[in-house]
Order: sequence, then structure tokens, then C-alpha cells
Amino acid sequence: MTDATGPSIRDYTPKDAAAVLALNQSNVPEVGTLDLPRLEKLIGQADWVPVVELGGEIVGFAILLVEGTDYASTNYGWFQDRHERFYYVDRIALGPGARGQGLGQTLYREAVRRASEAGRSVLCAEVNTIPPNEPSLRFHERFGFTETTRRCPYGDENEVAMLEKSIP
Repeated sequence: MTDATGPSIRDYTPKDAAAVLALNQSNVPEVGTLDLPRLEKLIGQADWVPVVELGGEIVGFAILLVEGTDYASTNYGWFQDRHERFYYVDRIALGPGARGQGLGQTLYREAVRRASEAGRSVLCAEVNTIPPNEPSLRFHERFGFTETTRRCPYGDENEVAMLEKSIP
């Protein structure tokens, strides 16, 4: 997806690692922390890793996985136990200047398209409620996600809303 005057969305390549790590770390605690070995392992497990470029700079990325992945995440495992087939948003991160431009919606619309084409009936994600991530909760609600439950996978100082969006 490219527009000569606007952002472009393309697949991740290894040369993107430093920019993706920096962007990820600037979004903690909304997303979990990553170092290069964890990023490389996660990329190897992912179904799709889009990056968003604007003016030659990476301003966003997402990491999506499917069922059956050997991914040691308690949140992923919760969805794995609930669904035979699903598309899981492990993380999405946008830089401050990239927010509010519809890039998250564009990434999610493409995720829904990919999931639908592969016969997956649900898009899954979790969002922090402690510490609160109100902008992300509002975004997911506007995009049609429903909260199924809340969990404290890492202790009382962290709670997440488990979200699902049905895919036609």
C-alpha cells in the first residue's frame, strides 16, 4: 500500500530491526518490551509483520500471529484455548506523529482481510487496563472489538482486557 505523498505499508525486513525496536520501546508499557533476540524470534513466529514508513522513516509496525504458533505468551495461549482458528495482534505500535492518521485502522483492515481469506473467524488482541491504555481501548471499540474478559496475567499491577472482533 503506497501513496507517493503519504505513508506506505510494507512487509518487515531485517534491516528494519533497529527502528522497530526503538519504536517498540517508545511504546512500553502499552506493548511489552523487546530486545533483538526476542524480536527476531517473534518475527520468525509471525504470520505478518507490516511496517509503516513516512518520509523514509519507520513510524509504525504490527506483529500478527495465527493459531498453533509455539509462542510462550499467556495472553496468546488464552486465545489459543478458546479458538480453533484465529488471527492474533501481538502488538501494534505507532510513533506520536503517526497517530490519528488512520494508520492503525489501515493495518487492522488488512489484518481482517488476511484473516478472512485464510478462513479465520476472529481477530484477537489485548489492551492494558492497568496501567490504563484508554486511547487503545477506544480505538478497538470503534473498530468493532468486544471485550470478553479481563485478566491479570503478570500480577495485580497489570490487567488486560481480552478483545475479539468477529470476521465475516
